[in-house]
Amino acid sequence: MQANTKHLLRLWGAALFICCIVGGVLIVGLIAALRRGDYIPVVAVSVGLAFAATTILRARRKNRLLFKDSTPDRAIAFYHSSMKRMPNGKAMAAYMSAYAAVLYGRFDQAREELASVNWTSQPQMYQGFETYIHSLLAIFEASDYDRALGLANEARDLCDVSEKFPGARSSRAALEANVAICEMLTGKSDAALLYRLDTASKQLSGVAAAIPAWALAVHHTKAGHQAIAEQYLAVVNRLLPDDTPLRNLAAGTKVAAARNL
Repeated sequence: MQANTKHLLRLWGAALFICCIVGGVLIVGLIAALRRGDYIPVVAVSVGLAFAATTILRARRKNRLLFKDSTPDRAIAFYHSSMKRMPNGKAMAAYMSAYAAVLYGRFDQAREELASVNWTSQPQMYQGFETYIHSLLAIFEASDYDRALGLANEARDLCDVSEKFPGARSSRAALEANVAICEMLTGKSDAALLYRLDTASKQLSGVAAAIPAWALAVHHTKAGHQAIAEQYLAVVNRLLPDDTPLRNLAAGTKVAAARNL
């Protein structure tokens, strides 16, 4: 069985077991209460579920708003405080904090976050998360797109897991988008690739959509399609309104143009 599948089965299996036990107890209790004509437990459970749903929606909204700040500091603090109790929480916090740091051009800080974790001791998919950050560093700090492409492919392979697991499909889409971004930056620009990146810029959740939008803005600027480039740059500006490396189209167009000489 694939390493990532084994890891996720352990995590989700334990969670599902607990949910089944708790759910079973609640259902039995609710049925007994209804038979007695007591509707208070039903109301209490309904209120609890509504509160949980509201909390999840608020957390998602807060996560989006973190990137409206002029620095990644609040996002990094949020990741460290909210993820420390998760399974492999230190690794997840370091990964997400490094991701935020890269988006704001704090490349040394991103490497410091990664250095706080022994990634070789982590499950395979977490090693893929680290590799993904190194791919972004190769793009935005070094403009080494060939290296970024190799790392992007490696990250996708390390994180490979069945889409039956919750969140696996969206994670796979982001990793595939990163591969497509690097392919475009290394000179590939066929219609299928443009379509993949356009779809990613519209379907990826939150700030993740900014990176394929940036790549498409770079491509269309290089091709002289300024009006189209501005449309994609508007996506970047909406998701990351402050000065970040994703505002800089010049580096990507310069390297891409050099490849065509």
